[in-house]
Amino acid sequence: MYLNGSSTSVLADVRIVIQSPTHNHWHFSLKLDFDCTNNQAEYETLVNGLGVLQDLRATRILVFGDSELVINQLNGTFRCMSCTLAPYHMVASYLAKSFDSVTFKYISRVHNTDADELAQIASGA
Repeated sequence: MYLNGSSTSVLADVRIVIQSPTHNHWHFSLKLDFDCTNNQAEYETLVNGLGVLQDLRATRILVFGDSELVINQLNGTFRCMSCTLAPYHMVASYLAKSFDSVTFKYISRVHNTDADELAQIASGA
């Protein structure tokens, strides 16, 4: 799963690309109807994506995200000290435990092109 969430003063959105082992792709783009930070949008993206993967009955997942903070918090490299991010971190960690295997990998925005293209669609650009 590739994820990217973003927030501006006007819009917050979630972009998810799920790729199956057979290279089928599903694209999701959602607008958030509340104010949030970029990091909250990234966590919203992750939580929504994990929910979709549960619905698809995935058992082993690889999550690629371009938020170094969120990925490192979920890997345990960084501690989640923010009171605004802690509930998101808790939910994402809980959902991740429902899979047999979950790996979180940081990728640069340059390598997250599918999710970035969805960002442009969602924002109307």
